[in-house]
Amino acid sequence: MEKTIGELFDILSVTNIKIFYLIEKVQKNEHTKEEAKKIQDLNKYRSELTNAINEYFQERQEIKV
Repeated sequence: MEKTIGELFDILSVTNIKIFYLIEKVQKNEHTKEEAKKIQDLNKYRSELTNAINEYFQERQEIKV
């Protein structure tokens, strides 16, 4: 990812909010099949973002990609 560390944190924050919103819908059983799939996609993207941040700080990578 060719983004600044600030951009990565910003994108990660927004991604976490999207996941939180969708998980609330799932817990209330008010979700669609597409929304459940979107959670999986967002979780994968969140792992990619976390790995990019970890790489910037020379920390270990997550395996969840």
